[in-house]
Amino acid sequence: MWFFVFSASSLILSVILSQGSKNWPFGGTAKLNAIDTIATAIAAPAPAVEPQQPGQDFQTRCHAPGVLICQGFDTPFDFVPAKPPQSGLYPAWDQMIRGTMDTSVKASGQGSLRFEIPSHSAANAAGYWLQPMGRSFGENSTFYVQFRQRLSKEMLKNNWGDTSWKQVIFHNRHATCADVELTTAQYYHDGFPIMYTDCGARAIVTNGGNPPYKLEQGDFNCWYGQYNAKDCFLYPADQWVTFFYQVLIGHWGRPDSTINAWIATNGRPYRQWIKTTNFILKNAHPGDDYDSLTLLTYMTGKDLNLELPTAYTWYDELIISTFPIAVPAASAGDTPTK
Repeated sequence: MWFFVFSASSLILSVILSQGSKNWPFGGTAKLNAIDTIATAIAAPAPAVEPQQPGQDFQTRCHAPGVLICQGFDTPFDFVPAKPPQSGLYPAWDQMIRGTMDTSVKASGQGSLRFEIPSHSAANAAGYWLQPMGRSFGENSTFYVQFRQRLSKEMLKNNWGDTSWKQVIFHNRHATCADVELTTAQYYHDGFPIMYTDCGARAIVTNGGNPPYKLEQGDFNCWYGQYNAKDCFLYPADQWVTFFYQVLIGHWGRPDSTINAWIATNGRPYRQWIKTTNFILKNAHPGDDYDSLTLLTYMTGKDLNLELPTAYTWYDELIISTFPIAVPAASAGDTPTK
């Protein structure tokens, strides 16, 4: 189930208002209200992320200040097929729902969201989960997203052809492939994540995408053309990985936005893999801002004729917030399986 959590900052706002006032292998309305405007003013600069803070369980993180959405995929009601623009599961290319509740493989609670990618499947092989973010994020605003994901060996070993899979997209509800888009996806078949925007036209890398540049930054030194387990974060198979993002939006079209992303495994501290400042985030239609998140396995141009072993990926513990989110504490679900 998912729910809204109203923080102390919401109460402050209520009081104020009451007083008057490269070529990548991937493709793919109203103005902010007065509350957003005031929130921007009292929240800037964005709270600092503390990578070494103690781990917390899911329920503790859900009830932290600033949390807007908390989805644990823990009840059968969460898996009833949704209709636009509702939060929930949407079908694959053949109109089948391949997102299911898995009560045996989970990070916490009663279940997780499992997507199945069958053999002879098209680009939208497994369907997707659409999640409204609880509010809109435009200029001079900051949002944080955290979720946990697990990949089967087949996800990493299958030869998907001239494409690869996406993991998550932050976007406006009208489109997932657009200028208002931040996508995380596997880099070709190389076994590590990258980020991009503008339908893959602009990657979030160093040096403006001109070699030499880093595909992963921060605590990693993953140079283009030099991929290895020491310098790049490589996806582990059959193990939960926490993905955590901080997106600070400056002004549309100006080099004043910041994108940070971290990973964590086995209850360990965050390690940063995206560290980009002075980035240009675009929006041709201000007001149609970041307000949605999609969890998916979409593979642009995937060949329906490929015969491959069935692959799976799981998601759990999705949180969207206006404040940093603590690293998850170690749990029984973190133990890798063989």
